[in-house]
Amino acid sequence: RERCETNLPPAALMGVVTRVPVLFALVAGARAFCVQGHVRLGRLVPTGVRARPVAVFGFLDDLLSGGKGGPDLSMEESGLVPELFQLPFEESTRLEVRYPAWVRSSVDLRDVRSFGDTPTEGAGLLRRRGLEVMPTQVRDAPRLSWQPAAAAAAANDPLAPAPDEDVKYYSLALVDPDAPTPDDPSEREWLHWLVVNIPGTQVENGEELRSYIGAFPPANTPAHRYFFILFEQKSGPQRFKPALRAELSAGDLRTRSGFSARAFAQEYQLKPVSWHHFTAEFDPYCLELVETLKAYG
Repeated sequence: RERCETNLPPAALMGVVTRVPVLFALVAGARAFCVQGHVRLGRLVPTGVRARPVAVFGFLDDLLSGGKGGPDLSMEESGLVPELFQLPFEESTRLEVRYPAWVRSSVDLRDVRSFGDTPTEGAGLLRRRGLEVMPTQVRDAPRLSWQPAAAAAAANDPLAPAPDEDVKYYSLALVDPDAPTPDDPSEREWLHWLVVNIPGTQVENGEELRSYIGAFPPANTPAHRYFFILFEQKSGPQRFKPALRAELSAGDLRTRSGFSARAFAQEYQLKPVSWHHFTAEFDPYCLELVETLKAYG
């Protein structure tokens, strides 16, 4: 064996050698124990289905993988342009998307071979555009925030009066342009969420025309992209066609495919002002969500 020379004291060198395997063991153990789909789960995951782990100890994953930060993807790199919009648009604010830090795992607790129905790490704050997450992590609607146009203008003018956040109203859409598969997106865009007449940044006080449905990409397909698009409304609250509003039902699900964010903006004279996006591949939660949606016919 070749001789390895180092300037580290023997005690320090021993500390490094003994701690590194422990750190990797902790990460491996956490990922294997607390996650969906790291092992085959009998009837819950069909044979041949790819499923990926969701680590509970995310800070250890971040330490080894470089964290959840990194550079944003541009509109062109993400495919937002030209697939959803023909040309780039000017961003007048920054959309922040924050999912719950903890969610319920989707594996059935009654199956003794699984660790289902236990707390699992959620997606939390999406620190960059293009972040890869698991459907389990985005099963619940996120909290959204941005700086309203009036506040943004006031920030650039210290003598401006205090902004009234209700001056501007916004609409928000979440769409999947890769449905049912990225190779054959015949259902582009599949509408996962639609909220209009949002006063300022108060999404909870807007009109929810289509309720939030999480990501559920089919098994054995490439990752799907999910785009949040924030629109500024032209002048206060607007009237939207009754056909856009639907309670969760079979009819609602049938009409969610074929949505067009660009056409929606053109019809109601909406101005896109910000966006965000993540990607996701199949995990066991997709099976649970599909079964839930089947109940609506």
